[in-house]
Amino acid sequence: MMGKPTRWWKISTSLLVCLAPAFVGVAAQGSAPNAASSGPAQEVTLDAAMLKRYVGNYQMGEKDILGVMTVTLSGTQLMTQMSGQPAVNVYAQTPTHFFLKVVDATLDFVTQGNAPATALIVHQGGMDITMPRIDDAVAAHFNAEFAARVQSNTPRPGTEAAARDFFARIGKGQPPDYSKMSPELAAVVRQQEPGLIDGVGSLGPLQSITFKGVGPGGEDTYLVTFLTGALLLHINLDSKGIISGLGLQPPPT
Repeated sequence: MMGKPTRWWKISTSLLVCLAPAFVGVAAQGSAPNAASSGPAQEVTLDAAMLKRYVGNYQMGEKDILGVMTVTLSGTQLMTQMSGQPAVNVYAQTPTHFFLKVVDATLDFVTQGNAPATALIVHQGGMDITMPRIDDAVAAHFNAEFAARVQSNTPRPGTEAAARDFFARIGKGQPPDYSKMSPELAAVVRQQEPGLIDGVGSLGPLQSITFKGVGPGGEDTYLVTFLTGALLLHINLDSKGIISGLGLQPPPT
């Protein structure tokens, strides 16, 4: 039970708090023109030969693979599926620009002539997220390891220590240690820093941090209990132990 109402945050630059059912945010690595429209997106029909150029796997993360976006084709219907998430249909607005109907997001495929796309760029939540094409075997290996970690429900080494360090500093009224975050995540957290410190601080001293499981996006989830309330923390680290994603939300009632 919360001792009193408080604000909540979703710090969602990386692999953790889902920006939408279809996509999980990652560090912005580039940008591309986003087809502007003053009204609802107008769908156009593309032939299968053109759409086949987009089929494949695309890497989320600049250095480490943090997730894989798999693009498939059924007839003339293009679909995308993020690691750990269900597949969703995407619809053409131009030959390279596509939109979703279930969530406010669009994507562009980077092409050169008639060759297969070299990357896709997701536009969501004010971010432009570049995902380069990767080898199918590499993608399959990552997805197999990803599924095994979710199935094992075992926390990634270092996430609890990172969580304790994060809340220890916040509890003292200090900003997080931004050197332990990816630059992109740090930029988002800095924007929310005053409210984050005030809101978490209003819950009183930290009492416990309890692992609850691995989320479908591969994030480790902890129940963080304070004197007068609790939070669910979603956290992910890259291979160097840097926090690549962070999310806070109320625990289920």
